[in-house]
Amino acid sequence: MKRLSKGREQGFSLVEMVVVLAIMAILVGVLAPAYLRYVEKTRKQKDDTAAGEIKHAAEIIVFSGTYTVEDDQVVVTFDKTNGISVPTGDLSGALTANLTELFGDLSKVKPESKTYANKTYKVTIVAPATEGGFPSMTGAWY
Repeated sequence: MKRLSKGREQGFSLVEMVVVLAIMAILVGVLAPAYLRYVEKTRKQKDDTAAGEIKHAAEIIVFSGTYTVEDDQVVVTFDKTNGISVPTGDLSGALTANLTELFGDLSKVKPESKTYANKTYKVTIVAPATEGGFPSMTGAWY
């Protein structure tokens, strides 16, 4: 190190380094939880968006009027274990094709948030009470 005119060396003292490290530790301690909350909120929004797209794709297929609907029929599920799965039936071919176009490999699209880690999103269709009416559809996390 260079020596100053009075015999002191240039550089940081140990005390100065400890103070800087302490300040950095405090900042990390304050900012890390906020960052983790932000990441979880973003993952939850992504899962909600995917669930909304699944419901919308099912609505397009069902409301086209070309498929019959049974009472309380679950059209599609979205969970951590299976990803997006469509049970076999009248709607399965068209719905699987539509969802594959949106998401790609349906088995790899899984909820990422801790909020929905142990939940399943189900799209349920209820047949109309009167003939010629449109079925009602709900999508919810269970």
